[in-house]
Amino acid sequence: MKLIFPLLILASALIVPALALGHGDAAHIMGTVTAMQIDHVVVKTPKGQTLSLAFQPQTIWQQDGIHQKDARPQVGDRLVAEVTKKGLPENRDWVATEINFATPKKKP
Repeated sequence: MKLIFPLLILASALIVPALALGHGDAAHIMGTVTAMQIDHVVVKTPKGQTLSLAFQPQTIWQQDGIHQKDARPQVGDRLVAEVTKKGLPENRDWVATEINFATPKKKP
C-alpha cells in the first residue's frame, strides 16, 4: 500500500501535462456567423465580441459533424472553430485550422 500511492502520484504527474499539450497552441472560438467573405468569416461570441477568422487552404470544414471540403457557413449559422495565431494575416484576429458549423433549427 505504501508503494501504490507514490506510483499513482508519479503517473498523474506524467499524464496530466501530456493531456494539456494535446492541442498545442490552438484555441477555440464559438459563436454565430455575422458575415462571410471569400477569405474570412466574422463571428459574434456569446460574450458579445466580434472576431474575424481567416481561412487557409488547409482549413478543415465540417457541416453538422460531417467533413465537407466545399461547405461554407452562412450568416446566422452557429460555429465552433479551432484557431491559431500562426500565419495570421493583417486585419484578422485568428487563423482557423478547423471549422465546425451548423444551421440552427427554426422555432415552430
